[in-house]
Amino acid sequence: MPTWMTPPLIRAVLHSLLATELSDYRGVPLSSLSDAPAIDSLERLYLASSVAEFFCLHETGMEDRLLMEESVDAWAALIGRAVAHTSGLVFHTSGSTGERKACHHRWADIDAEARALHQRIAEQVTPKRVVAWLPLHHLYGFMLGVAYPAVNGLEVQLADKTLPTLHEGDVVVTVPPRWAYLAKARAGWPPNGLGVSSTAPLPGEVASALAARGMPLMEIYGSSETGGVATRFAPAESYTLLSHWQRETSDTLIAADARPQRAHLPDHVAWEDARRFTLGSRHDDVVSVGGVNVSPSAVARELEALPEVQQCAVRPTQSHGQTRLKAFVVPTEAYRDEAATRLEKAISDWPSAKRPVSITYGDALPTNAMGKLTDW
Repeated sequence: MPTWMTPPLIRAVLHSLLATELSDYRGVPLSSLSDAPAIDSLERLYLASSVAEFFCLHETGMEDRLLMEESVDAWAALIGRAVAHTSGLVFHTSGSTGERKACHHRWADIDAEARALHQRIAEQVTPKRVVAWLPLHHLYGFMLGVAYPAVNGLEVQLADKTLPTLHEGDVVVTVPPRWAYLAKARAGWPPNGLGVSSTAPLPGEVASALAARGMPLMEIYGSSETGGVATRFAPAESYTLLSHWQRETSDTLIAADARPQRAHLPDHVAWEDARRFTLGSRHDDVVSVGGVNVSPSAVARELEALPEVQQCAVRPTQSHGQTRLKAFVVPTEAYRDEAATRLEKAISDWPSAKRPVSITYGDALPTNAMGKLTDW
């Protein structure tokens, strides 16, 4: 029973969830929605189902009551009464390819991670306030922008389009693309602060540039399935397990206390000792593009389903310090001369995370003497 889930926090999470779900339902950018968009009856049903799933309202029998209330504040009040009797929250993987996966996180596990994060952050700074510049309905956003400050009695300041005025002792929480922006756009930082980054690997040059300007960073390693499992304070460091986890096998963790919790690491890792490791390759081909999980092979299959594409290969590439996708396309004979124009139009409305930033055309996929696909 999370006594720290106060009505203001519930409203903040609810607004974040509703805006994103409505944006996805309508297929429009989040920025195009007004602060209080009018919704029709079908949208209302969809949003109610999303809220009920996220807050596990089916466990209380209160999910249908969402349709009886007329305002976001009324929904927040209903949720406030329900969370005292629910098991936790359901977050989704952020993949732009394939079906999103629902990941249930119990209140006890959320609480344990919030305390472990505070323990690790306190090794570097004495935090006075959390400044959260990220969506609160995502696991990372909820853990750092809601649970971490609430469980540990810290003030929280939610940022919208940019950071507010910062003060000494602020813990600033956002995602790698925004840290890359801040590394170039912001010249100075207040003393005794700390940045926190997660959802995707942070380029080492970004972390170094920020540290040189007075903002050291802590990277969190984990996933939507596992939550945060390890942290490091410099790109050259190994990751150290958070205190609520301990190693079980080479690629699984178990809870360090009595919680019946187990996590399977999404990456191959090389253990240095019982608590420190370095990262290797992923067990699957998923890469994180701007905090969104994308499967290059799935994108290639989507491209090959288009009439202009006979064969296709897709790989991650670095574009201005950020991970994006690139493609090599063998056009079909029927559209050989106009493949580039037609393909550019066909993918123009794809989500930016899975849309290749460069496409190379050729008569055959590039291979080596052994017939294996090579880079291009």
